[in-house]
Amino acid sequence: MKLLSPLIAWLILFGLSTELSAQEVFTDPRATAYYKSKPEFFQFKTLADLPSNLQWQTDPLEPVFADPRAQRGGELNFFLNNTPPVLRRVGPNSNHSFRDSAYDTNDFSLLSMHPNSLRWIPGLATAWAVSEDGLTAYFKLNPAVRFTDGQPVSADDYLYTFYFYQSPWINAPWYNDFYHREFAGITKYDDYTIALHLPSKKPDPLYILGSISPTPRQFFKDFGPDYCQVYSEKFQPTTGAYTIAPEDFIRGQSITLSRLPQWWGDTERYTAKRFNVDKIHFKVIREVDKAYQIFQQGGLDLMLLGLPKFWYGINDSKAYQAGLIHKARFFNDVPRPPLGLYINTLKPLLDQVDVRIGLQHATDFQRVIDTFYRGDYERLNQFNQGYGEFTNPTIKARKYNPTLARAAFARAGFTERGTDGILKRPDGVRLSIRLTIDDSDRRKFLPTLIESAYACGLEYRPEVLEPTTMYRKVMEKNHEVCFWAWSASGLQPELWQSHHSDNAVEQLPSGALIAKRQTNNITGTHLPELSQLIDDFRRSTDKAEMIKISFQAQQIIHDEASFIPGFCIPGYRLGYWRWLKWPEHFDVRTSDNPLSSGLFWIDSNEKAYWQKLLQSPLGLENLKPDEKTPPSNQTFDRWRTE
Repeated sequence: MKLLSPLIAWLILFGLSTELSAQEVFTDPRATAYYKSKPEFFQFKTLADLPSNLQWQTDPLEPVFADPRAQRGGELNFFLNNTPPVLRRVGPNSNHSFRDSAYDTNDFSLLSMHPNSLRWIPGLATAWAVSEDGLTAYFKLNPAVRFTDGQPVSADDYLYTFYFYQSPWINAPWYNDFYHREFAGITKYDDYTIALHLPSKKPDPLYILGSISPTPRQFFKDFGPDYCQVYSEKFQPTTGAYTIAPEDFIRGQSITLSRLPQWWGDTERYTAKRFNVDKIHFKVIREVDKAYQIFQQGGLDLMLLGLPKFWYGINDSKAYQAGLIHKARFFNDVPRPPLGLYINTLKPLLDQVDVRIGLQHATDFQRVIDTFYRGDYERLNQFNQGYGEFTNPTIKARKYNPTLARAAFARAGFTERGTDGILKRPDGVRLSIRLTIDDSDRRKFLPTLIESAYACGLEYRPEVLEPTTMYRKVMEKNHEVCFWAWSASGLQPELWQSHHSDNAVEQLPSGALIAKRQTNNITGTHLPELSQLIDDFRRSTDKAEMIKISFQAQQIIHDEASFIPGFCIPGYRLGYWRWLKWPEHFDVRTSDNPLSSGLFWIDSNEKAYWQKLLQSPLGLENLKPDEKTPPSNQTFDRWRTE
């Protein structure tokens, strides 16, 4: 083991921190042994070994999308419905909604995709090249990049990425599969030059090879079989602008993201003037109605107003009428999250396709859209909607139809009507299904679904759970039908985690099949023909073939009927106080929420003035006539697709 220098030892002894050089960062001896055990995958060469015919690409000088007027500083107040079950990045219970703010939009990969033009731009690499055979991409790393704990990012952190994500200790099947199956290896040439290798050609090799992020080996000194417990409440350093201090993760109360005073991205073309506020406070407010009330009082700086009662109701507030609260509707161009009802096909009754088809026709989401959402939302048609040419346009959601529902139920043996109006089989088994939903405002449209189902002879037994409790239940595959949504991103559908047999079931020594827990296949789908198509899609090197396979897979998912498409909104609707500032274009094409791109900023002087007025005894009654402006309700539809 390499000894610490006397200076570093002194600083650590007296509780001070320092930035290590790339060579001084902790090296896990188990990782080193792992590299040596796989010499074909982990290779070590010198710069002299680089191919001489590489065509290096650098910054293509795509348009800057941040606003040069943006100011640093200020603190943003937002809210969460609940504290996430864990803070660690991967492993059981880590795929929660707060992960997006903590990690997904707070980290960078080797390359970034320009959020408007969709062309490759520098991320953590300053230059890149692809081999003539398309199987290898070479990257020159930006030596200025640092993790949020201040430690340098070097080639060894990319080697460690593969050690970490290939390890069974993380208990994360999707990552284990991805980092084994999708890569043929990694080569280190020096501290800031690496190459990544594919096992087979891809239409765009950078789509996979450029997506890799470094993993902070210095942070993982205690990485081992107990990873899930040891790191459960710890924030994993990223290359983003924000960190979460241990004292800022207060379960049941709040989570605070703190801006790095000096971030490497502040001087880079595509990250300068972004992520501008010093702190983002996520307050835990379980009831969205309470959050709406606090927002109108100035306690929250912004709030998503997707619910019609908020979007239209804010028009009557004094703050909106005086021009202090603004409204904005932004249309994006991204895959639509598959939000709807997920049917656990491993449960009794639900293992019959005719029962599932009956549920499709007995679930009236259009009525929910027309009444609860005042027609503002749109019906989602399928699981993979919004992937452009990879989405099968012929697939449409089954419409509510009691006649078709009862016919499907009859094919499944539910031919008799009970005295309570619910269908039953001749053996007395009733058509009764437990429907699980979180206790957010969405629970209020449950009566609509229950009433519509009853007209079809189906009983939905409602189960309303706190989000964290529901998340754990679904991940353990203990649900029957649940109202759920996964995030959706990228240019191509990713079906392995949600529909491949690998993630559905596991076999006991007795030969019996049981649900595989802690995977994203929450429908239990395990169809050999679908799994084969998913494997073929991942191996394919031809775009036209991939599109054909994608269409076939989507048709099977539709026919299998384990997902009832719900609804979508093509973008987001937002209310914000006028001290919050935005670029003229407001946001970028691929943004799915107002915080993700970090383009906003706060006028701290303006906020201080209005906050003082709001907190005064008369509040908005103190407004001077010349301080009022007309109500502001803007629509940004440059990227509208529907």
